[in-house]
Formats: sequence, C-alpha cells, structure tokens
Amino acid sequence: MTDGGPQGFDLGRLLAERGAERYELHARHLNHQLPRMLHTIGFDKVYERAEGAYFWDAEGNDYLDMLAGFGV
Repeated sequence: MTDGGPQGFDLGRLLAERGAERYELHARHLNHQLPRMLHTIGFDKVYERAEGAYFWDAEGNDYLDMLAGFGV
C-alpha cells in the first residue's frame, strides 16, 4: 500500500526498455529543438558515465560539458 506520494522507479530498467526512444521522448516532453541541434553538431551520442563537468561516450571519448555555455 502507498501513501499517494511519488513512486520510485528502476532507472536502469526504464533506460533499457525505452532507451531507443530517448530523442523522440525528449523532443515530445522537453526541448524539441535540442535533439535536432545535438544531431547536427554530432553530439547525439550514447554517454555512459559522468563525473563533475566531464562525461564519456560509449567509445571512451571524454567531453567537457559546456553545452549551456557555463564552461566558457
């Protein structure tokens, strides 16, 4: 029984089930132009981990997160 509050979810399971839809879901529910822009500049990658302002793609390449311009 629940108290009506927010329910937890299994993020790993959710990503496994809906990961292929990530750009379409982002476009539908968040910023519909961001996925298009990321694809245009080659940043529509699968990022596997992050630490601080750095993140790594599936090929092991590291990136400094400056998408919002805060890194400049």
